Amino acid sequence: MNTKFQNALGLFPPRLAYALTEAKKQCCHDIYEIRMRLGRNFTVTDAVGEKELGETGIYFTRERKIRISSSDIETVISRAFRNSVFSYKRELASGYMTCDGGCRVGFCGTAAVNHSEGDRIESVKNISSVNVRISAEITGCADELFSRVYSDGLKGLLIAGAPSSGKTTILRDLTRQLGNIYKVSLIDERGEIAASSDGIPQNDVGSFTDVFDAYGKYQGIMTAVRVMSPKIIVCDEIGSHEDLKALDYAINSGVKLLASCHAESLEELKNKREIYTLLKSGAFDRCAFLKDCGRIVKISDLRNEKCLSLQGV
Repeated sequence: MNTKFQNALGLFPPRLAYALTEAKKQCCHDIYEIRMRLGRNFTVTDAVGEKELGETGIYFTRERKIRISSSDIETVISRAFRNSVFSYKRELASGYMTCDGGCRVGFCGTAAVNHSEGDRIESVKNISSVNVRISAEITGCADELFSRVYSDGLKGLLIAGAPSSGKTTILRDLTRQLGNIYKVSLIDERGEIAASSDGIPQNDVGSFTDVFDAYGKYQGIMTAVRVMSPKIIVCDEIGSHEDLKALDYAINSGVKLLASCHAESLEELKNKREIYTLLKSGAFDRCAFLKDCGRIVKISDLRNEKCLSLQGV
């Protein structure tokens, strides 16, 4: 049983932790999500899909399914927030907390909204759903991409793919490899890449990487360029107009970019206004398209509009 899964187990009350331990033995693939929905069934998700749990692991009709109670949710939230929920107001308002080992506890319920400040969410109460995501740190999964793109020096790289295509996992390993060679500024808005806890990255992001944990992309990028003199800036899931302004500032300062976005083809990228503006500005030299949990299907040379096929679509 890997350390990250063991760290996740520590969040749960005994009956749920036992069911998870048994499910881990029964699953052929790694469990990467554990979901609790108030009054509904306890589930885990692996590469095959979402599975309901009984008292002794994966449910197979011979026992009752585990129903989630408010006490179960209160226990997980309390442990995630180290028994001091209101000491982490920003995380509470954001809807997630990164825990030791890199697990991210996401949750939703009833938003407490401040209408006088642009409908800003100040807190979340009556939490009804919890999703514990186990960080998938796969060292070496980006070796092929690193070799193909960076063998002759730094370039701007955009990683594109559908949801769950492995973009963040590949991005994390590229950050590690680049961060062992160059000065890297990682803008880790949701804590999914470094998974920092108390300022310490729980994932290996490279010896020369400075982590801007929980910074918004705009503020993080602008600050990084001004104070950290990075050779490359890394950020996940770009696409907003505000992202465009900050990334343009970084490019004009001579910084290379490594970023990801949702798109399955070059044609789809060109239909995204902000992304297409970045492509035309020369922000990225290459675009790698992913499919099926990190499989690289092609690399487009954006400078010459050529497609460098790898394994076929």
